[in-house]
Amino acid sequence: MPAASVLPANGRFLIANATRNDKIKECALVEMDTEDNPRVSIIVPARNEEACLGSCLESLVAQTGIAFEIIVVDDDSTDHTAEIARSFATQPTGDLDREGTGSGDLDREGTASSCAEKAGSSILRDDSLANHPAVLKQSSGICGTSKGRPLPTADTWGVSENCVRVIIISSLPLPDNWTGKNNAISAGAKIAQTNAKWLLFTDADTIHRPGSLARAVAEAEQHGAALLSYSPEQEVRGFWEKAVMPVIFAELATTYPPQAVNDPTSPIAAANGQYLLISREAYDAFGGHTKIANDLLEDVAMARLVKSSGRKIFFRYAADAVRTRMYRSFGQMKEGWTKNLALLFPNPRGLALLRSAEFLLIIGNLLAAIWATLSGRPNLALQTGLLTAILAGWFGLRIRKAHFPQTANILAVLGLPIFAYLLVRSTRLHRSHNVSWKGRKYGSLPETIMHESTETSSAGAADKQPST
Repeated sequence: MPAASVLPANGRFLIANATRNDKIKECALVEMDTEDNPRVSIIVPARNEEACLGSCLESLVAQTGIAFEIIVVDDDSTDHTAEIARSFATQPTGDLDREGTGSGDLDREGTASSCAEKAGSSILRDDSLANHPAVLKQSSGICGTSKGRPLPTADTWGVSENCVRVIIISSLPLPDNWTGKNNAISAGAKIAQTNAKWLLFTDADTIHRPGSLARAVAEAEQHGAALLSYSPEQEVRGFWEKAVMPVIFAELATTYPPQAVNDPTSPIAAANGQYLLISREAYDAFGGHTKIANDLLEDVAMARLVKSSGRKIFFRYAADAVRTRMYRSFGQMKEGWTKNLALLFPNPRGLALLRSAEFLLIIGNLLAAIWATLSGRPNLALQTGLLTAILAGWFGLRIRKAHFPQTANILAVLGLPIFAYLLVRSTRLHRSHNVSWKGRKYGSLPETIMHESTETSSAGAADKQPST
């Protein structure tokens, strides 16, 4: 079947579907109502994500029922992240320099006049990158091929299966007082479609379930939320992940209950950077990421901005929408939680002592019950056995809030001392301004951040419902 572009027809648009390898599928007539199908710009920051980026983008380009584009920001990766991202792109555009003006493809006001536009797509963008320069490497319409077929225009975004514009940009050197992720997301937001009603910030290690994007927008509008955030289903493999992750997520769920996060009268705010959907109106009202440029918990900081402005947040555990495997080794997990934990709890060292004591009481009484049984002391065995059961029962009720598999819940008791260690390590490195994340050191974080956690949660604070 010959390739087709997007054609208006009595309020409908004919959209050509294509797979990544440019095999054109059958066309479909899709209703395009800008009220019922609000437009979304999806921004995926990616730094050395070759292990997971491909699967993430496969799940995103397959979304249906809503108009959207995807912007991948390669954050100075040293692996094959950029190549994987470009495999989803088919049509080059041009470069943006530091001032947001490009090599012939941008006008003086910074509005893009890309090769895609010259090929027939009327794409208008805000490319004023004074705060966050980015280099626009490639743009694509998966609804089309590398042979220059037209892309959907800004007024006729595709909503059928696999019909989506994918744009690849690469961040330039990190500005002072910015974290890498904030710099990357901000760069992506600045080139997003200006007529997008929603921005979705999502991590490269996420897998999005079919139809979840359209449902998320509908859920946000149903609740009147300016910010909707999902805490993904967490995949855990191996002993360390299964033992430690449930403990941390259960602690966060207990400390920051979802009803408080979603209550407009409560000061507690939370969001999950793995899936954060925010209205363009709210995002622009705060000046984007400029106010939270150096915040390592950018998701929570954004949630605080939204809630303090009087706008609503909706936050929940969403295994029905998205899943992720946050860390793939103990080293990654140690570095990631070291970055976050001291910022999440008002007294991390006290919490470390409490959880260490809980571990010693459970294991100590269990060992005492076993010893008493083997030594022929039934009364002591009964007493220590009952105490073990009570302590383990309380622990189990807390762990269940984290929504992990039963195997992980059982192993979680062994994760208590590791959690305590990570709390102490996080506190020590934050106080010495020596926190590292993905090859970058952050040595000048404000001390006040460590004492604001009564108003925050992690990227996964409430109901397992932080940031990668």
